[in-house]
Amino acid sequence: MSLIEVNKLVKQYNKAKTPAVDGVSFVVNEGEFFAFLGPNGAGKTTTISILTTTLSMTSGSVKIAGYDVGKESKHVRENVGIIFQQPSLDPQLSAEENIRFHACLYGMCNYRPTHYTR
Repeated sequence: MSLIEVNKLVKQYNKAKTPAVDGVSFVVNEGEFFAFLGPNGAGKTTTISILTTTLSMTSGSVKIAGYDVGKESKHVRENVGIIFQQPSLDPQLSAEENIRFHACLYGMCNYRPTHYTR
């Protein structure tokens, strides 16, 4: 079973002369180890951002766990874990509060924080 299917993925930024991602295709099957390597500016971060629904694609198709990234983003986010390149943690929150906050952003739980004063 393929867990990640990327077919002719293109990302063209508005004022860029060349696409950031230009026709990338690959498949990752269940149980496979997959590494995404390339030089700076090759489009790795852009591709991962599209796969994790934080950036839209220009053309092509992407499926994660059978879900279309463009049409079923909520289901994609429920099946993906990501650690961002730049820390996005709030230093005023505990580790648990940061995890709960990000889980709620991705619709992974019914937990809703209540307001309290420290």
